[in-house]
Amino acid sequence: MRRLVAFIAALTIISLACGLFTPASTPDIQPASATPAMRITETVSAPTTYAPIPTFRVHTPTVAAPPPAASTPEGEYLLNEERQINDYVLRWWMNPNSQIGFDDILLIEVVGQLPIRVDMLSALNDLTGTDVNGDSYPDVIVETFSGGAHCCFGTQVYSLRETAVLIMQKPESNAGSYFEDLNADGVSEFVTYDDSFAYQYCPYAAGVSVKSILTFDAEQDWYVPASLRFPEQYVEELTANELRALTAPGELGEWDSSNICAILPLVLDYLYMGQPELAQTEFYNRYSGPDVDVKWSEVLQVVQSSPLYTP
Repeated sequence: MRRLVAFIAALTIISLACGLFTPASTPDIQPASATPAMRITETVSAPTTYAPIPTFRVHTPTVAAPPPAASTPEGEYLLNEERQINDYVLRWWMNPNSQIGFDDILLIEVVGQLPIRVDMLSALNDLTGTDVNGDSYPDVIVETFSGGAHCCFGTQVYSLRETAVLIMQKPESNAGSYFEDLNADGVSEFVTYDDSFAYQYCPYAAGVSVKSILTFDAEQDWYVPASLRFPEQYVEELTANELRALTAPGELGEWDSSNICAILPLVLDYLYMGQPELAQTEFYNRYSGPDVDVKWSEVLQVVQSSPLYTP
């Protein structure tokens, strides 16, 4: 019996070695409902995608060109103030030996161009460096003063474009001025007073003047008179000047003892706000002198020759 078991074991080993028997393979287990196409599977690698590498632009700040070398005015001037606006340099020169105190100089300088010189400088307006006229360039607002009891203050405005351009020059007078955007359109109006009638019919102390409003005209590239576009700005003046017109003849020092200096501010208000017919009516109804036609003609001549009046 032992020999038989040994014989069967030996026969099995030899059979395996000769390939007479093959071991059973592991069955491919698929769902019962699987189709042949579903049984045959192939692993496909999904294409690899990469997020684009962002590009970064380094912002290089705009650097103003080097300022031009200072060109000292002739005489014993000392540099009082220096200010750079974009490529321009503003230099305020003061004469320490001035006998009158009104001969300071402003030089507006930029490389490659002749300097702009403004004499009798008294101040740089606080709005200098801003764009008051809406042309997208900074402006230089120069205040001047020539000295004198009742004269003379001036204002000049330069737009600092590639070449600086003068865009306003107020006639010199004793009147003050200021910038304000009266109609909220982003452009500042220039508000001043026209004192063309100073000493015309009475002493300066009588204070005959009228508000005048200028606005920037892009086509003319200049500040032009535009008072009649802002009649609401004359409300307070009209109220005050109605009372003034009641002043008796001669009380304001009129040379001819009439009441012309009493009524003139009211008449001028109507003229400047664009109501010439009402202005004439008020003059003819209120003037106390016998030469009403002559005086009215004189008033119109002075007004119409003023660079601060809107024709």
